[in-house]
Amino acid sequence: MAVSTGSRHADTSALEALVNAAAGILAADSLSDTLGRIAHHLGVLLDFDEITLYEVDRTAGMLRPVFALGAYADEVMADAFPIGEGVTGWVVANRRTRNVERADHDPIVAVVEGTELEPESLVSVPLIVGDRVVAALNVYRLGVGRAFTDAEVEQVEQFATMAALAFDSARRRETLREQARSDGLTGLLNHRACHERLGEEVARATAADRPLSVVVVDLDHFKTVNDTCGHECGDEVLAAFGVMLRANLRGADIAARAGGEEFVVVLPDTDRSGAMHVAEHLRRATTALAVPRLGARITASFGVATLPDDAVDTDALLRLADRALYAAKQRGRNRVEAASVAAAAPTGTEPPAEALIDATLRASAADAAESAAR
Repeated sequence: MAVSTGSRHADTSALEALVNAAAGILAADSLSDTLGRIAHHLGVLLDFDEITLYEVDRTAGMLRPVFALGAYADEVMADAFPIGEGVTGWVVANRRTRNVERADHDPIVAVVEGTELEPESLVSVPLIVGDRVVAALNVYRLGVGRAFTDAEVEQVEQFATMAALAFDSARRRETLREQARSDGLTGLLNHRACHERLGEEVARATAADRPLSVVVVDLDHFKTVNDTCGHECGDEVLAAFGVMLRANLRGADIAARAGGEEFVVVLPDTDRSGAMHVAEHLRRATTALAVPRLGARITASFGVATLPDDAVDTDALLRLADRALYAAKQRGRNRVEAASVAAAAPTGTEPPAEALIDATLRASAADAAESAAR
């Protein structure tokens, strides 16, 4: 059967567009750059108003937004949902594309919290790599009478085949980067990554003339914990402390394990008063940690330094926070000290580490007896 010259030219043009899109997307050097290029190059191929991409989290059974462009981008990015829910969940669960002519008339459409169900057309395509659905790509046209044609849906599917490989590759590279920057035991940033991020945040705070605080934390008598209960128990304490930090900090805050039992918390846009409040909250949360194998209360000492009040560069900020931590240790441990106060106030004496651990163990046993009697 003869193929018209016009059809052949159209197919060649579409193929060239896909090849150019692939080259552009695969040239990205990060996951965020890959996602941005996916949106850009699909926009060159196809007319749409909004786009979202959801990553599959098989462990949690959830779809998590990783990219959104449109009027409700913030709401979309805050809305994770179970696999199987809504059009996108159906697409992932069934590994099939769905072309929705009117989202406001479709029985399985789910509404993103904080948005309204309005007339719009939607194409949702699974991103499949091998036998794995790694994500779902959604494109939208707003209003009535703007449905996607079968040819356009096929074009999105062809694009999705390439986008899936690019996304999966970028995610794997990002995971390797995160692993290189993370502490294997706690999942927090490691020492090197902490210094890099702190430097970035100090530069950002300085340029914006905004405060930034650093909190240096040291678990009290950790050597005695290791000697008494063993290193495996000590690792449990460190891991539990890392979980506690993540649970009690804002998304913009940075937590890192500097080494051993010492941790660093970076608090952007936080003055000394705010940092002292956060550190005291963390101190109390530390005493509430439960590590059954330990059989004793965990405590920690905290040192706080603030930019620009105490220092104007990264090294000085860390040095002063560490000095404040040392003052907290000297003044009895299980307390918070600020750099300015630590420099002025006298230090006291403290009992030997073994005596404090013994006292803690006795207090823990007494608490247990009291609790059993209630």
